[in-house]
Amino acid sequence: MSYTVSRFAPLLILLGSWSVASGAGAPKAATGSPEYVPFPDGYGYMENLTALQQATDTGDRKTIREHGWSLWAGIMQPVPDLGWPVWFTWPNTYGAFQPDSSAPDLAPKTKAPAPSKSITASNKANAPDVDTPAPIYPVPQQVIDDYPKGICKDHKGEPTVCDGKTFVNNGDIMIATESLSKEAMDDIRNRLLYLQEKLTAKHDAGTHMIEVVDWFIVTKHMYWPVSATGVSPLPVWNNDFGPEFTGYAGYETWKKVVAVDPTGKAAGEMRPVSFLFGVKNHDGSPMPTKLVEAPVYSIEDFYYHKVTEEDWKGFSDADKANLNAASNWSYDRNFGIGDYLVTVAMHVNTKELPSWTLQSLWWSDTPDEGPYASYRPDLPQAQGPWQHYLMTDSYAVPPNDKGELDIAVNPYIEGVIHPIATSCRNCHVRAGWPTGRKAGKASYQNPDCPGLLTYLTPDSGCLESITLTDYLWIIPDRAID
Repeated sequence: MSYTVSRFAPLLILLGSWSVASGAGAPKAATGSPEYVPFPDGYGYMENLTALQQATDTGDRKTIREHGWSLWAGIMQPVPDLGWPVWFTWPNTYGAFQPDSSAPDLAPKTKAPAPSKSITASNKANAPDVDTPAPIYPVPQQVIDDYPKGICKDHKGEPTVCDGKTFVNNGDIMIATESLSKEAMDDIRNRLLYLQEKLTAKHDAGTHMIEVVDWFIVTKHMYWPVSATGVSPLPVWNNDFGPEFTGYAGYETWKKVVAVDPTGKAAGEMRPVSFLFGVKNHDGSPMPTKLVEAPVYSIEDFYYHKVTEEDWKGFSDADKANLNAASNWSYDRNFGIGDYLVTVAMHVNTKELPSWTLQSLWWSDTPDEGPYASYRPDLPQAQGPWQHYLMTDSYAVPPNDKGELDIAVNPYIEGVIHPIATSCRNCHVRAGWPTGRKAGKASYQNPDCPGLLTYLTPDSGCLESITLTDYLWIIPDRAID
């Protein structure tokens, strides 16, 4: 996966300029953005931490998983009269890693902009042996023509979608956001952790760990486009590949596709859907469009948001380019006002413990089956279909009988880059500066400690030459020079 209290003045950069989805009611900050809504009470956040630490130390999975489920339900609670969940009111990495042009010593340097890099491409750049040969998603020409200000160039000079104020480019159909608690945003901005020169200075001074504040929450959330008309395709993970499989395991290869109906009238029926348009195989050859008979699910089985005219006005050109590219790749139509975004996957990482809590969720058509449904608590106050999702967790519990970490993978997020037999903890503990493919540098598979399930801690010898960034890849990946 891809994070004391500090409550300072209003942030310089927030999520963008969204208005209330219903047209009235929700408070807005002076910037036009929704007023920041902190993590809601009643869902266990920053509560009973002594018991949570003890559960982690002893491997008490019931306590750990009940906590993870509660965090997930809490952060997805809807903000009254806004139409978006709590996390949507939070600042994001687009704002966290922008130059502060109001300060002369932090003004942007005069030079050509760096090539754009999607989250997936950034992962590959830091994973010398982990990344798998993923399909290629060329930006549709119509998207380039309609939103030229939202188009950047990749490292090969090819057009790619820029990161927007709301959505960041994942390089495929998934529409990504990376949100931060206010305390996390303040910590990054006030300590200048968004600057590579600050990270280099820490490394040169011999700092082994840049520790962030306790109230730090970072999320990675994936939306999927759904048309307001007809039914739209969505691939679903049904354990398509086992841990022994080392090839590409992204959603394009999964056996099952469901159809999402915004009206709910066709739920339970079978409908034909076409899926994957204009996508290429890793070798550059055209990937065939899939035409399948898919079982239909109501959109009420998902967390979702219907995009309003006010939403659309607040989106940047890059946001709109991300949405349109995704919908064209998925079902060969542009995205627009009245269409839907459904939640398919989310990482929720908190620094409630020094070793962090890591939990990741994904939508499932069999949400009550298997180990990833276990220990789901009863939360009668929680709104929305949070029980329709499965969860993996990766706390710092003792190693398993093999002396390793258990596999902990979100099939939507990690499946498009990592092999199945990986662990989000093994990945995040490596986060640090400087990054690169050589020994002595931080990467998703550090050459000095190559095991993907090795039980690592910040004190592991193979990480001693790196300035660690406290389980956070967003800092080294997104820091600006």
